[in-house]
Amino acid sequence: MWRILIVMLTLSTSASAGELAGAWQGTWTKGSDALPVVVTFQRSGAGYSGTFDSDALQVAEIPFAQVTETGDRVHFALTGDESTTVFEGRQRATAIDGTFADGGTKGTFHLARATAAAPLRSRDVAFDDGDVKLAGTLLFPGEAGRHPAIAFLHGSGPEQRFANRWLAQRFARAGFVALIYDKRGTGASTGDWKTSGFTELAADAVAGVRLLQTLPEVDAKRVGIYGHSQGGTIAPLAAARAGDLAFVIASAAGGIDPARMEEYSLGNSIGIAALPAGEANDARAFVRAIVDVAYRGHARAELDALAAKLKGRGWYFEPPPADNFYWAFSRRIASYRPADSWRQVKAAVLVLFGDKDERVPPKPDADAIVQALRAGGNTNVVVKTFPNADHTFALPAANGAWPRHVADYADVMIDWTKRALH
Repeated sequence: MWRILIVMLTLSTSASAGELAGAWQGTWTKGSDALPVVVTFQRSGAGYSGTFDSDALQVAEIPFAQVTETGDRVHFALTGDESTTVFEGRQRATAIDGTFADGGTKGTFHLARATAAAPLRSRDVAFDDGDVKLAGTLLFPGEAGRHPAIAFLHGSGPEQRFANRWLAQRFARAGFVALIYDKRGTGASTGDWKTSGFTELAADAVAGVRLLQTLPEVDAKRVGIYGHSQGGTIAPLAAARAGDLAFVIASAAGGIDPARMEEYSLGNSIGIAALPAGEANDARAFVRAIVDVAYRGHARAELDALAAKLKGRGWYFEPPPADNFYWAFSRRIASYRPADSWRQVKAAVLVLFGDKDERVPPKPDADAIVQALRAGGNTNVVVKTFPNADHTFALPAANGAWPRHVADYADVMIDWTKRALH
């Protein structure tokens, strides 16, 4: 999924422009490619707060860091993983129109007043994993009664609860109680994910499962978990520790050992497959040297010597400095073997991959997961591979176009889960 780490917005409008609060629906357009969006603003004290949604990007309620108004000029910036898009426009009573620029890419935007969708019932919660205090949000279906429930695990990096909000909303509207929470050390959660390993992160997920199982709105025997990427890789560890889950959804999950996955990921990130033979051999040696230090405990001297020799090549990147958390975290997870945990999982399992996944090798990982489950006596597993989809289940797009994702990604999971629970 397209992740947005920081979103900043500055708006200005005169009294004649009308009230800013409410829902705004429209498009952000690059060339002929229009991205449908919904922006919602709320009064917050003397100012405003707001969120951003896009089904096409599979994101929901991404929070704005700042919302202000002072004249009819509109200025806002959307900062993503790799770039910042700057918007400039003007607000009228029923529309906000203008232009935006993201580096050399330029476009236009139009937002019109809209009727806000009926909100899901939600409640902020806190729960503990030992000394770590975890903060999250529960989303509830509209119907009364006891429901199945799902806890969402995190991908790599400093993910907060809104990273899984879109999927959680889809599950809640389908009749599930959904728990999303801030990864330890992010948002309102204490602890530090950088100094934790998979064992600690899986334990946080189990604590979330236990919270769900205590709720009067939840059928404790029909609780499961979803994890993408790192979350999918540690999902079997959480499931094995919980021991009583009804289902596990592992998306773009690792099934082989972490060092092999890292070599695959780093190799793809510098495009080894497209390099001439000699360059490809040098690039593979460089990647292997990084992984040897990070995951296999080799001294750094060989990597530094190789880096000095290869520096300046078109594919080269500077390895993280010696004090970067990457090295300690990698060593902490190096001995993790997903298959050992999958052999202990007795719940129904859905495994999802994109066949163009550039971060984890789909077939080796899927084969390893299925073999481990069967070795443990669990044949209740379905593997679904989406053609032409990458690690985030994005599909090929023209250069500079908005990313598009597998349209039925959520539907496949929800339909499978309902069948698995009956």
